[in-house]
Amino acid sequence: MGSEFRFDASDDVYALHTEVCKLFTSPVKLKMLEAFGKDERTVEELSRLIRIRQPNTSQHLSLLRKTGVASARKEGSNVYYALRDPRLLDALKKHEGCAL
Repeated sequence: MGSEFRFDASDDVYALHTEVCKLFTSPVKLKMLEAFGKDERTVEELSRLIRIRQPNTSQHLSLLRKTGVASARKEGSNVYYALRDPRLLDALKKHEGCAL
């Protein structure tokens, strides 16, 4: 008899992986990840760089924060967003290589 197969992670971990992978299906979110992957950005900066309206930018950022991909830091009246883990940008680059 062969050995029994065991999954390496819990269902919660797989669910989180699924949510993070969904981010890779949105061109807007991919642009956002690149835009604040190296530098903190405000909603205004992201909206201007990606060329979408600020309310739309805020909605995308909300999802990125909810999944733990983005962090936010308030300074005065500005909120600065950043990538929580730079390895996600590395994963994005590897994914691009597979797609091309």
